[in-house]
Amino acid sequence: MLKARYLPLTVVSLMAANIALANTPAMVSDERGREIAQSVDRNDAGFEDYVVVGKMTVNRPGGVSASRVFEMNTLELRDDGDKRLVVFSQPRDLAGFVSLTYTHPNAPDDQWIYLPATNRSKRLASRDKTGSFAGSEFSYEDIATWELSNYDYKFIQDEPCGEPATTCHTIANIPKYEHSGYQKLVETIDPRIWQPVRIVYFDRQGRELKKLEFFDYEEYENKHWRPGRMVMTNMRDGSHSEIVWEDYRFKTGLSEADLTDTRLEYWSR
Repeated sequence: MLKARYLPLTVVSLMAANIALANTPAMVSDERGREIAQSVDRNDAGFEDYVVVGKMTVNRPGGVSASRVFEMNTLELRDDGDKRLVVFSQPRDLAGFVSLTYTHPNAPDDQWIYLPATNRSKRLASRDKTGSFAGSEFSYEDIATWELSNYDYKFIQDEPCGEPATTCHTIANIPKYEHSGYQKLVETIDPRIWQPVRIVYFDRQGRELKKLEFFDYEEYENKHWRPGRMVMTNMRDGSHSEIVWEDYRFKTGLSEADLTDTRLEYWSR
């Protein structure tokens, strides 16, 4: 805001100053970055709900690997963020483990887990969401649904990607919420489907931490594109976790009442 002592500037001077500011590279980049993010959000709106089976393989250096199987349930809400519930069926020591995430615009997420060994639900504090999800390269923060208003955006570049090749848009997603494990997420988006092909995660010190790649997209309901496979790679030690997605089902009738912290024990059975 202008201080009182600057008010005597002429109208012409003010207009010139505003034009100069409006055309600075940082402001142009922010505007274009947000427009791209809005296109992603707009093109996937209206899915209502979907359920999918995930088969995860966690690979460690030295050839050590472990498998997990889970079902992911996602519910779209009109006046708030989305809800996502994940319930594991394999391996035996993870069977019945449930996580529930309720994403909010301009507010911290609500997140709970249910531990079948103790028959108890636990609410996760915001600062706990950087922890590993089921021993994988994914964190609890990563499995939450994306909410447009929870990030600032900056356009980085256009670059070739995909097969057949096209021009993809790369933007930085900068978390606005507290206790994020990331300084930014650099996301490359294919405008043919308005979905990401790659996300690079930077830690709080601005160093590359891990990379998520998306493969084998298919279209559902004549609008909604979903990957058939995702690979999250730790860029420091080479560990990687792969998820193969199977049996996508849309508009299954999930309700908001189905996905509450009081229903976690039911989902665990």
